[in-house]
Amino acid sequence: MAYKTANGIILRNPAEKAKRFARQLKNGRVTETNEELDCCGRAYRAGYLQARQDSANAYNSKFKRKKV
Repeated sequence: MAYKTANGIILRNPAEKAKRFARQLKNGRVTETNEELDCCGRAYRAGYLQARQDSANAYNSKFKRKKV
């Protein structure tokens, strides 16, 4: 995911991408194009967020930290 600025194209970091996907799932719309999310788009975004949570839990369990 990227966005354009006056200085060029800037890539989103994973945290920004996750926030964006969570917002889109909550609203049911893609904010840039104002299109409604279809079932495949919802599944992709939900899977991305779940994978981030699984990765965080694996990292935290390695270092004996509380799960997210």
